[in-house]
Amino acid sequence: METRDRGGEPARAGDAVSMLLGGPLGKGLTAASRAARAWYAANGDRERAHTTGVWLQKSGRAGIDPVLVVALDSHLLASELGTNKELYLSRLAFRGIAISDIRFTVRPATGDKKGAGTYGAGGKKGTNADLQLPELTPAELERVERATAGLPQGLKQSASRAMCASLRRTKGANTRMA
Repeated sequence: METRDRGGEPARAGDAVSMLLGGPLGKGLTAASRAARAWYAANGDRERAHTTGVWLQKSGRAGIDPVLVVALDSHLLASELGTNKELYLSRLAFRGIAISDIRFTVRPATGDKKGAGTYGAGGKKGTNADLQLPELTPAELERVERATAGLPQGLKQSASRAMCASLRRTKGANTRMA
């Protein structure tokens, strides 16, 4: 089925659904549902493909807007999106979503939708301390060194640690899947 916009030009079916949900079909949605819908509408295929859950969390202080928590299937992507947090906050604000912050977490895609808790190796609930992460190769360490070479010393150390941790988690996840 082909959809056309008001000017008669072909339009994406997702755009038509978004228009409907923004109108009469969107009435009565919970704040969490509106926030999740806005997350999917505000971002591209890459973010949508790797999102495993979206929910609101109370900020913990009275009068402060809630925090949007976005679960992703990759530590590397969670880290990358976290560095662009202001961009995502502004996209959501443009769509009328009032949140005080956005937090990216990792939750592997699973068949069940329970999603509570932290997931360790093999999708079992646990903590990151439960994981035995593989060491990086000299080539991977050199890659981190090259990537952080132009940074000031204090920032370089923090960025290097974060990159190494992210690479180790990604490497560990890939090893478990093989």
